[in-house]
Amino acid sequence: MVKAIGIILFLLSSWSRHSSGLFTEFQSDGLTSGIYILTTPPKKVACPNEARMIVNGQKICISKKPIIAADELTYATDIEYDPRYELHYIDIGLSTTGGSTLARTVQSLPDSRFALALEGQVICVFRADPTLAISSFRIGSDITLKDLNAIHEVLKNVKFN
Repeated sequence: MVKAIGIILFLLSSWSRHSSGLFTEFQSDGLTSGIYILTTPPKKVACPNEARMIVNGQKICISKKPIIAADELTYATDIEYDPRYELHYIDIGLSTTGGSTLARTVQSLPDSRFALALEGQVICVFRADPTLAISSFRIGSDITLKDLNAIHEVLKNVKFN
């Protein structure tokens, strides 16, 4: 009986969120630009804020709000090539405030991964090294050049501070 009441309450709360417009299958459409923390909900619990990656369509679970706003991003380089490591990449710069926020977050949650969302799309997922001063981050080491070009196309349309 208690179990049945719990299920009914859960269904009612889910229905009310859906009917009030607060619940959507994917939050990517209304995604605020910025840097989010990737989250892992417990098994059998739906992700409260699911988004899709731009390059592969993979679903990821992110925090409800960005920890760093898009206006804390200062630049994005063109696609560069590192002959030593034989990889293409893009560096994205952070303001002093954005860098210190990311550094504090990494110190508190050293195994965290982060997602950069721009223009309603998750552009990339990255890790930050807690031993380094963080003024920028690099994307591209784990994706194809074709995917990096798709990301670069989005970044070209962003106005950085």
